[in-house]
Amino acid sequence: MYSLNKRLTLSLAASLALFFLAQTLMIGREVEVLSEHNLISRMKHDQEALLAALSWQPPAQIKIDPLRIPEIYERPFSGHYYQITIAGVTVYSRSLWDEKLPAQSTPVARDIPGPVGQRLLMLAQTVSLHDQAVEIRIAEDVSHVERTTSAFQRHLLLFAAAAVLALLVLQGWLVQSGLKPLLRIRKQLSQLEKGEIDRVSIATASEIMPLVEEINRLVDLIRLRLDRSRHALGDLAHALKTPLSVVGQIIQRQPESADMAQLKEQLHGIEQRIDRELARARTAGHAPGGSWSDPSLDLGDLTRMLKQVFPDTRIGLDIPAELKIAADREDMLEVFGNLLENSCKWASGEIRCRVRAEQEHYVIQVEDDGPGIAESEYKSLLVRGARLDESRPGHGLGLAIVNEIVAAYDGEITLGRSAELGGLMIQIILPHP
Repeated sequence: MYSLNKRLTLSLAASLALFFLAQTLMIGREVEVLSEHNLISRMKHDQEALLAALSWQPPAQIKIDPLRIPEIYERPFSGHYYQITIAGVTVYSRSLWDEKLPAQSTPVARDIPGPVGQRLLMLAQTVSLHDQAVEIRIAEDVSHVERTTSAFQRHLLLFAAAAVLALLVLQGWLVQSGLKPLLRIRKQLSQLEKGEIDRVSIATASEIMPLVEEINRLVDLIRLRLDRSRHALGDLAHALKTPLSVVGQIIQRQPESADMAQLKEQLHGIEQRIDRELARARTAGHAPGGSWSDPSLDLGDLTRMLKQVFPDTRIGLDIPAELKIAADREDMLEVFGNLLENSCKWASGEIRCRVRAEQEHYVIQVEDDGPGIAESEYKSLLVRGARLDESRPGHGLGLAIVNEIVAAYDGEITLGRSAELGGLMIQIILPHP
């Protein structure tokens, strides 16, 4: 699973880095070219000044008026040099000292080695004076220009890096702000799962609103199908069990015979298969969630109903009146109904049921004063159809159904011996959202 925020940040960082890098290189190159153009333009002006300062009339010697040329050409190794050649005679600027400018084959020569390790830009021009070719070569050290350009590019790169960082921070804030509606939707989905709300209701961007509407439609559809399944399950149970009970009563009134025994066995098998399939349908495709708002009241009603069937059994409830359980009410009634009914069948006279909410989970304990079972048989009691004693009515499905419902809620069920009553104790731990 990838992070949308991380992907957007990385893609923006890569695109910004490439953009600013290309921009820095382009601007640096343009600055370098512009500096060179300005340098060449000034050097051409110096060539014109040298030509104006040149005084020569054959066969007289070449003279250059020092007052008409920049003083920098007089300082040794100043980085500004000239060299004038007329009729085989060459005149050098004092700044060259005893050095000479290297030969040049093009009007403009770059990166030419010069005196004291300098890097020169040379400009050559040939003019005619008194029908004689006059070659004026002028050179200038460009090391300082290169250093200035490099420093400018470094500063530009630092600025680009700072700009990328600032834009990434801004991008992160914008993405987080843009994803806040999704985080609120996620929170509401969690509340929907716990049964705290019935629908996702949030005012959000038009691009996300269709998602919210589809989620609500899906919730309504699942709820509708679940209700239909439960109603159909109840109808099927009544439709099948009533005729089977009538058939069973008729068979009981018939005289014993081999055929009647076989018929009873087949009828018992049908009832067992129906109970097994109804239990499987009741827990198949289970989607945990919901909210049980008043367990104390519902379990009070359940125990009063059980006392009508088991009048000699005392059922003690220890449930806080304000307790609410984040689980489906029907599922929890199925769990407690099976646990209490099973305990009533085996208890000698007393059953205790405790429910409490701890920091991270709910703890449910049901214990009785019956004979209990051996520790080696705990696991087998949670298997569908497993019955350790045939002397009590049932099909061995109750605890298996409880186990499946608890597993659907990511809970745990453990069996043990009650320290207070001596019989079987069943403990269930359900996660607290």
